[in-house]
Amino acid sequence: MSPHAGLGAVVGAVLALAASPYLARLSLTVPDRERRDWWRGQPATHRRTLLTALAAAVLGALAGTAAGWTALLPAFVLLAVVGAPLVVIDYEHHRLPDRLVVIAAAGAPVLLAVAAAVTGDWHAFARSVEGAMAVGAVLFLLAFISPSGFGLGDVKLGAVVGLYLGWFGWRQVFYGIFAGFLLGSLVGIALLLARRGDRKTPIAFGPMLLLGPLVVLAFALVPGSG
Repeated sequence: MSPHAGLGAVVGAVLALAASPYLARLSLTVPDRERRDWWRGQPATHRRTLLTALAAAVLGALAGTAAGWTALLPAFVLLAVVGAPLVVIDYEHHRLPDRLVVIAAAGAPVLLAVAAAVTGDWHAFARSVEGAMAVGAVLFLLAFISPSGFGLGDVKLGAVVGLYLGWFGWRQVFYGIFAGFLLGSLVGIALLLARRGDRKTPIAFGPMLLLGPLVVLAFALVPGSG
């Protein structure tokens, strides 16, 4: 676990929560492909705002814990802020719109490069880029084999998450993505047991791609990583 993880968790959660009213508004306009002023958002219901705030708080706390009070924190807060509306949108529409994913894909390398400049750890940054390419390639292959199970949005978000995981090491890349698939499987089993779906019921994989890796990083759930 990163140094001063508790402080990072508080800061991450507070910043993500502060942005959540706007993020809830975005969750309504981002999926609308015809809307060019999507970035303005539109008024959200109290329920939607609360759900978005919950997603933002959880992702923000996990991201902050993973980064700790270090130069990595801005990059991880970005992931939480972008991830919160993506969770809501993917749950509702089973889509991960480029409008948001591209923001993370463009911002994360810049903020991680700043962290590398501050810490001098350019090796970690290079591994981040390699992690993004590796995860993106694997998920693209899965999307090609099983397009009904994975979409290109999952591939793109997975590559972004691989960027973060790669900073910490190849074991983190493996176990982080594995955790995402594990969460997805558990949700599928729960739906079957509750008789709320069958084996063909689509499951929003985006939230799993965010939660699984962040839980692994936040709680250092990697064997042999110390």
